[in-house]
Amino acid sequence: ATPRDSERRYSRTMSAALTFSAGVVGTRVAAKAPVARRQVVATPAQAAQELLGKVVSNAQDKTAVVMVSRKVPHPRYKKLVNKSKKFAVHDEENSAKIGDMVYINQCRPLSKHKRFTLGEVVRAAK
Repeated sequence: ATPRDSERRYSRTMSAALTFSAGVVGTRVAAKAPVARRQVVATPAQAAQELLGKVVSNAQDKTAVVMVSRKVPHPRYKKLVNKSKKFAVHDEENSAKIGDMVYINQCRPLSKHKRFTLGEVVRAAK
């Protein structure tokens, strides 16, 4: 690999994690000198997220899958488009039923996929 290729590879892999300072213009060392990003500390209002969603699965023990939908404007056409995401939710009492509208609260990681706990059931399924 030529030095130019290695520089390109370094900037591509490290750019996601670090921000580089401009340094002295014309030196290769200055371009590679990493400067850590400022860490943003979450305030209590940002720390715990609460979302409203619909239970789509409760087949697992103490786990429910909740789909949270939101409307987002399309980047080019500005029409509102439905976007949805599924979250694995910790349900200690196995109380969630398919079709329930529930609030889920963000918490510490409980397993590989679970980052939310079941809050309250807003509307029970019919």
